[in-house]
Amino acid sequence: MISEHFKSLIMNTLKRTPSGKWTVLVITVLVFITSCQKEVRNPRSSDDTDAASARFENNSNGFGNISPEMVLRWNQAAIYVELNTPRTPPNPPIFPFIESRYYAMVNIAMHDALNNIVPKYQSYALHARDKEADPDVAVAQAAFDVITYFYGKLNLPIYPSQSVKDYINELLAQSLVGIENGEAKTKGIALGHASAQAIIQNRNDDGIANISTPAVTSGTLPGEYKLTLPFYAAPGWGNIKTFSIPSSTYFAVPPPYALNSQQYTDDYNEVKSVGRFNSTTRTADQTDIARFWVENSPYGWNKIAYEIMEQKNLDAWKAARLLALLQITEADSYIACLKAKIIHYFWRPVTAIREGDNDGNPNTTGDVNWEVLVPPTPPIADHPSGHASAGGAAAELLRQFFDKDDFNFAFESTTLPGKARSFSSLSQAARENSLSRIYVGYHFRKAAMDGEALGKSIGEWVATHSLQEN
Repeated sequence: MISEHFKSLIMNTLKRTPSGKWTVLVITVLVFITSCQKEVRNPRSSDDTDAASARFENNSNGFGNISPEMVLRWNQAAIYVELNTPRTPPNPPIFPFIESRYYAMVNIAMHDALNNIVPKYQSYALHARDKEADPDVAVAQAAFDVITYFYGKLNLPIYPSQSVKDYINELLAQSLVGIENGEAKTKGIALGHASAQAIIQNRNDDGIANISTPAVTSGTLPGEYKLTLPFYAAPGWGNIKTFSIPSSTYFAVPPPYALNSQQYTDDYNEVKSVGRFNSTTRTADQTDIARFWVENSPYGWNKIAYEIMEQKNLDAWKAARLLALLQITEADSYIACLKAKIIHYFWRPVTAIREGDNDGNPNTTGDVNWEVLVPPTPPIADHPSGHASAGGAAAELLRQFFDKDDFNFAFESTTLPGKARSFSSLSQAARENSLSRIYVGYHFRKAAMDGEALGKSIGEWVATHSLQEN
């Protein structure tokens, strides 16, 4: 397992801060030190590769007790690139649904690389077994290839800085430096290339080229979504191919409350009160919750997975499987959620409250100056909440994976630095994540709860249908 000291240093370095030479230098040195601490393996000839394979396949638990360090290192490398891709105006943001697809592909590539050496679990895209390949080499090369494939695709048309590219190139070199040249290393590189290409080809025609269609227009009637920015983010995202669930509409999402209902009135008055930027009813803790969970979900829940993995001491195969399942779940939750948003096309609180005097409900009072706590409101429809869906999905996937909900863990958020929050269960974290969208003013309670329920269904599906044990 990666050392606590190394983990602390690299996680602190991977904050959402501008990239620079000092950041790259620090991480490169840390990676080099860690690589040097690894046992240097002897070259493997054709005579001893079968013995090496037997070491993986014939031990008591059925697969190799290989350290997850390389998997974790490259999982963090994928995050590093995302965090350090320019996103300040006029560059567009990296939306969490784009982030989730990227992370899913990187982690699937690592999972497939390992499971084509020792097939403990079902592979996702690659079926080309090579039991003589070095697992660490295969993992590093697979992740490197997918990460570099995404240069310029996360935040079109912006590419990572040269320092980020240099970091990734140096990380690959340092990942392989302690592994002697030989057949196992050569085959590991080839298997890594093949695993990356398999998932890239698998997703090549998934509909990503058509996410700007169909064209959407701003609603005109009460309850209809009205553009909160001059564009609607990826209206076709709900039409791209899912990673695991049968389709984006497989789990039906109930509609929003009718505007003249008591339930809608209650939700309206709640978010109007606690979600406004200068609320006098939102508590200090609710304000912290709101800001804490603004962070993108694929990154935030990846950190939670790390906290739990530290408690469980997983090996490389289990760690790769968990991270792949987690990001498959996140990706599918966004695909399904964004499809439901287009179907229901319900207005956001910021619109509803500013136009509350004209919604046909005599029990709602408008406020033309109302604003959310952390502007701007995301440029997609309200119902259901994508953030709540992603949180519900991740929590359920982790609960299913470990067959346990009650974990004690704490972590920090880049959107509320220096204020770690502690939790006693996955479901507690998921619910706080959902409620945060009310406190920040982005969603009605109905959208948050229906989003969490959608995510939970997706998390359960992925856990019981994808990358199953052989």
